[in-house]
Amino acid sequence: MIRLNRTTEYGLLALQHMSDKQDHEIEGVTSAREVADLYGLPFEITAKTLQRLKDTGLIGSAQGARGGYTLKRPLKDITLAEFLDMMEGPQGVVACAGHRQASAAEAQGSVGAPGGASCEYHSRCGIHAPMVALNQRIQGFLSGIRLAELAGVKRQ
Repeated sequence: MIRLNRTTEYGLLALQHMSDKQDHEIEGVTSAREVADLYGLPFEITAKTLQRLKDTGLIGSAQGARGGYTLKRPLKDITLAEFLDMMEGPQGVVACAGHRQASAAEAQGSVGAPGGASCEYHSRCGIHAPMVALNQRIQGFLSGIRLAELAGVKRQ
């Protein structure tokens, strides 16, 4: 089962909130305090999450007393796979499966673990190839989900 960490959840809430403001043509930026207060989230973690979203390029920032954040990319253009990679790093059902597409040699288990991940059982592992295949299927599924769908965005 895929489980999102709290930072990822807070990021989704913040992105949804910013998108809703745009949909309702509400001018202005969104502050970390606004998101934290509206959803009952810890301010410090919310602020760090918004900074991380800014660093990934999903949102932009404005400095000053009336500063805050705005969406730079529509949620319809961001896949869940991309968002998870930005927020949580490479996703994999097992460490050696990685999240990138494995080569044919990797899928057959004839080379080391992809992405530099090592496993003490790799030379005797009978599930590496099925795990790589499963990981690829999950990544394909996640790539088919847009954040707009998750956020319940009606138009964008």
